[in-house]
Amino acid sequence: AGMPPATPELVQLKAVQKRHGHGLSGVHALHDINLTLAQGEMVAICGPSGSGKTSLLNIIGMLDTATEGSVVVARLLVSKMSDQARTDLRGEMIGFVFQSFSLIPVMTAHENVLLPLMLRGHLDDAALEQAEQRAADLLSGLGLATQMRHYPGRLDASQSQRVAIARALITHPRLVVADEPTSRLDNGCVRLVMDLFARHQYEHGTAFILSTRDQRQFSRVSRTLQLTEGRLSATPSEARRRPLKVQV
Repeated sequence: AGMPPATPELVQLKAVQKRHGHGLSGVHALHDINLTLAQGEMVAICGPSGSGKTSLLNIIGMLDTATEGSVVVARLLVSKMSDQARTDLRGEMIGFVFQSFSLIPVMTAHENVLLPLMLRGHLDDAALEQAEQRAADLLSGLGLATQMRHYPGRLDASQSQRVAIARALITHPRLVVADEPTSRLDNGCVRLVMDLFARHQYEHGTAFILSTRDQRQFSRVSRTLQLTEGRLSATPSEARRRPLKVQV
């Protein structure tokens, strides 16, 4: 059958360091990180609390910049981009799931999911109708059909987490950066989320990078990497790449 075609590299980190603060009081969050993420790949970063997972995700998602080393996203060198160019690229190609969910309290679940599309502007009536339907479909698919009109104050942690996941996927992003995306979910909801992620991988070529301590995701990712005190290593059992499991 021959080799499968090489997948284009979406994100490349070379010798990335991250320090917070200066001098003796400075903290080294990341040491010499080398990582390549291909289009359509799902990678889990595991490690204990404080190992640097959030720092790493923030750099990959261009919410933060590396102290040293190079970060290339979609073939663009991030350190050479202006803040505005980074913001534009982020809005165009990345969906985020934050640990704190970051839902807007004065917007319903449905409006929160629509927000990334609204921020892009230029939606005519037909496009808006399509977007509203897509938001409703995502929420229904995550078991939230009856919570669409609820404000975040009425949602529990599991529901809030699923709204945040729907919001990350609404734009059909090329990359989803998700910080502990299943930490508050029961097994049934984890399965819904991982199926939805797999469908986006399969249909849209979306790449996912997840920070997690949740073993329930591991059977579905293509690679698991271990982050320990800011240093990255492949976990022995996962060093071989798994074939992509798509359950559509």
